[in-house]
Amino acid sequence: MKVYRAFLEEAVKDDAASKNIVTNNDDETNVAIQDAIPILHHFCTTQLSPHELGQIFSLQRSGLTEILKSKYKITSAYAIVFCAVVEQLSNFNHTGYGVDAPPCCNSGVDDEEELFETVLNYSSRGQGFNLVVAENIIEEDCEEEWKVNQETLGIFLKRMISLAGPTLLARAAKAADDDDNNDDSSNDGAENGDGQTNGSNNKPSFRSDRRVVRLMIARYWADRLIEKYRSVQGQGVDNQSST
Repeated sequence: MKVYRAFLEEAVKDDAASKNIVTNNDDETNVAIQDAIPILHHFCTTQLSPHELGQIFSLQRSGLTEILKSKYKITSAYAIVFCAVVEQLSNFNHTGYGVDAPPCCNSGVDDEEELFETVLNYSSRGQGFNLVVAENIIEEDCEEEWKVNQETLGIFLKRMISLAGPTLLARAAKAADDDDNNDDSSNDGAENGDGQTNGSNNKPSFRSDRRVVRLMIARYWADRLIEKYRSVQGQGVDNQSST
């Protein structure tokens, strides 16, 4: 998506000009968006508290429905299916399904979508969909302390880079595409045109729809991080100009 690429290039160029974070490339004219990962990681771990960071990466189920209506202008006909998919996704650990993301196309390259899928959580107690980017560390005879989960944060930042790519969802090789068309056939049998499986359990599948919902969540959190980054950076510029 152009909006994400534009932001990532902006962050890299700003850092190259200030020489703040060491990246693989400090040339403002030759921008690699992957260099935004250490820049955003530094921002998240130094400019935000673990609590603030955790607030960014949470989304209620009702918020997803609102995003579907207000941002994507999806008709009410699909909203019925959408609600069923969100319900299934919130209980995904109990479905018995495998990973929805297709195998990575390039050997040796991390599959950002699959990694994001593995760290996406759902909690019915307040947070809704969330990433555990901040953990409460309690040691003996010590007060509780919140620390950033570096691995989870890194996985999301890689997913954010992938959002700036030419396709919304990755496609794998032909054989994997055929498996994807069968959706959760490995678990529930072949899927028919209505998104229902014909296997013994006869449970709804919606593999492709689940991938779309996860994409929506990732984009929502990317938008929130961008908004927070620009807000904090803007405050810094204002403070410098007033001194």
